[in-house]
Amino acid sequence: MNVILILLLALAAAAAGYAAGQLHARRTLGGEAERARRAAAEAQARLEAERRHAAEAAQAQAQALRSEFRTMARDMAQAEGQALRTQHLHTLESLLDPLGKRIEAFREQFIAGHAAMDRYVKDLMERAESVGREAGELAQALRGNNKLQGNWGEAVLGNLLDAAGLTRGRDYDVQYQTQADDGRRLIPDVVVRLPGGRAVIVDSKVSLTAYVRYAAAPAGSAQESELREHVASVRRHVKELSRKDYAAAVPGSIGYVLMFIPGEAPYAAALAADPALPADAYADRVILVNPTNLLMALQLAHNLWQSDLQRRSVGEIYASAEKLYKKFALFAQNFVQIGRGVRQLSELYDKAERQLTTGRGNIVSQLEGWKQKGLTPGADLPSALRPAADDGPDGAPPASAG
Repeated sequence: MNVILILLLALAAAAAGYAAGQLHARRTLGGEAERARRAAAEAQARLEAERRHAAEAAQAQAQALRSEFRTMARDMAQAEGQALRTQHLHTLESLLDPLGKRIEAFREQFIAGHAAMDRYVKDLMERAESVGREAGELAQALRGNNKLQGNWGEAVLGNLLDAAGLTRGRDYDVQYQTQADDGRRLIPDVVVRLPGGRAVIVDSKVSLTAYVRYAAAPAGSAQESELREHVASVRRHVKELSRKDYAAAVPGSIGYVLMFIPGEAPYAAALAADPALPADAYADRVILVNPTNLLMALQLAHNLWQSDLQRRSVGEIYASAEKLYKKFALFAQNFVQIGRGVRQLSELYDKAERQLTTGRGNIVSQLEGWKQKGLTPGADLPSALRPAADDGPDGAPPASAG
């Protein structure tokens, strides 16, 4: 009985010890599990915090990268536009500079010509007076020698042509040979050319024999008789010129012949003795001229040539300006097209940037998402093109790309 009791007590003690050990083990395991759960929760919280920090940093970097791209694109567009404007300005300057120089040279020439006109007219008047005095002196030495008178008259006429600034062979012809309608051979002394194909005929074969005798005769009836003979000689020469009709035989003639009397005194004496002489000569299509009048007429011809030259220069400048305007119009059209191209290029760049790095489903985020799925390429994209924004869940790329 005692043995059984002892066995029962031993069994009870063993069961109690086993139960106590199990209870202690359970309590120990529960504490370890609780600590493990707390550690896991803390680790999860730290992981979430690090993920948020990484996402915020990546988003800030992407934003900075996009801003840098925009700045670079704007700077490139401005630099390109400035270079194009500079090039176009240089091109325009190279086109306008020659025209400006020609206009300035023409203006200076025009001003200089007008400034010198008064001095030139005064010089002409002094030369005409000098020629008149020389003609009066020579007339005294040419008595009765018609051949010498003719040579002297032609020499005076040549001096006047040179004094007027005309060039032989270009502005006038000497001993011009032509033919009348009836076959007669005509040789005018001088044919002065005018712009537009016009021509002025000058004849200097005037006899001064009667005038020389008139100047040498004493006052009275003898002198009056010689003066009448001098007027008659002039009228005979007018009729002779009228019959030859040089004006009809020379192409482009103004229709009149200038009858040159090589001396102021013989001219004035004939008109004083016969005031109707100029009108009668004009009716026969002959114009009487003395050295002064002829010099002014020749100077007029010279001025006409100068005006014609200036007119042609103005025409050339106008034609050049018209060509330049056409070229500038084409240049302006190209300039406008270049501006449109620059703006379109900027718009295309912004669109490509959005497709590449920004917006949902951009190309860079999709490629980076593939790396997170296990893709191991042999090269990496530039860090400046790896924004973290707009990724799909858990770093996976979205279903569609922009």
